Amino acid sequence: MKPLEKIETERLILRKPRIDDAPAVFAGWVQDPEVTHFLTWRPHENIGQTESMLARAISAWEGDVRFLFMIALKNDDLIGKIELRIEGHRMELGYVMSRAYQGRGYMTETVRAIIDWAFQQSNIYRVYATTGVDNIASQRVMEKVGMLREGLLRKYIIHPNISDEPRDSYIYAIVK
Repeated sequence: MKPLEKIETERLILRKPRIDDAPAVFAGWVQDPEVTHFLTWRPHENIGQTESMLARAISAWEGDVRFLFMIALKNDDLIGKIELRIEGHRMELGYVMSRAYQGRGYMTETVRAIIDWAFQQSNIYRVYATTGVDNIASQRVMEKVGMLREGLLRKYIIHPNISDEPRDSYIYAIVK
């Protein structure tokens, strides 16, 4: 099962990435230490890292497990990304947005659109995501789209921009 290569919302276009997205992605968020603070990878030091990340994401579309979407305004300005990882009847989400566009409801709109698409699929029954216990903004996005906090995952994930030791995370989910 593959998602559509383009999903449109009221204000956004979610689309398959392209290598020529690299300059906008690099300038927009992957090099920003504040934006990448809660992520599982370090900020990119050069555009070559961004091109490699995009090449891997494009290649992953050939399979049927991992799908990265660029989040663009209707004028095609890139503002973030969201990744879907399909695991049988479950789908995990991970996302990031440029600091300049945070707090405007764009990520909530994006996650809502992805959940809507997922639940139109006959084999997806659960959409979930994890977030650091101190990542309040991400928790708010999940709560706004109807995901429920199911529990605490102790020493679950390493956020290398915070610590080299595993940190606690919350798990949120919504079910069909």
